[in-house]
Amino acid sequence: MRAEEAGFSLAVSVKSTNHRNLDLQLRIPSALESIEVHLRRLVKEHVARGHVEITVSLERAGVTGMQLDRKQVDAYLTAFRELRREFGGGSEPDLLALLRVPGVVTSGNGDLTPEELGQIQKALEQMIAEVLRRLNEMRAREGEALERDLRARLKKLGELTQAIEKLSAGISRLYYRRLENRMRDLLGEGPLNAGVDASRLAQEVAFLASRADIEEELTRFRSHLDQTGQLLDQSPEAGKKLDFLLQEMNREANTLLSKTTDVPEVGLEIGRRAIELKTEIEKMREQAQNIE
Repeated sequence: MRAEEAGFSLAVSVKSTNHRNLDLQLRIPSALESIEVHLRRLVKEHVARGHVEITVSLERAGVTGMQLDRKQVDAYLTAFRELRREFGGGSEPDLLALLRVPGVVTSGNGDLTPEELGQIQKALEQMIAEVLRRLNEMRAREGEALERDLRARLKKLGELTQAIEKLSAGISRLYYRRLENRMRDLLGEGPLNAGVDASRLAQEVAFLASRADIEEELTRFRSHLDQTGQLLDQSPEAGKKLDFLLQEMNREANTLLSKTTDVPEVGLEIGRRAIELKTEIEKMREQAQNIE
């Protein structure tokens, strides 16, 4: 964004990337250093988080000459001589390379009068406020698109959960039957089987079958889905909380996979959908990093 004020040409540009907190880098000409604190405070009033880079340039209209920062040049040359004296060598400083050092050569703006500084500060406040307003509008549009994506994936997770619930109906009974048949095959009808308490065997099989029941995991998963929907509706710190919930969902999906592998009648289908759950969860976790 460019503007003319008090015989000066002003330009303000802004770049922003995601960040958990506000990481502000403000680059301004040395002539404006006295108002840097004020400008930083202005930025914080408009932006709460993100890595934000704001660059301000200032040139006096009609002046094309350049100024040399002689104090900085003297400091570099002094440092060069000290190094040469300490480590030896007969080389001379490369003046052309020195001119390329940032800040050594600046546009011929000259010193600013208090009146000029006041006018430039007022113009910069308006310009920075405007570029940040545009930045926030762009972020809002990106946020709406992000929310639509998250809600679509949340819906997909709900559908996958319902499918797993249908498949898991009677899974304990299937597991019980599978274990019982396996035990009968192992014991057979021989003398070993004669000493086995049928009721005790049934209890052990029932206990093992209960470990394949996934109703508890599904209940927790549904709870996490509900909480995620509520976060998207109202929480100002949805990103951090959402990441925690998604980690919990991923843990439940892993358990679903591990508890159904021994029931091939439905385990393969449950496993396939559990893997889909994990895929959607991971995509949501990536997106959650961009939520304020």
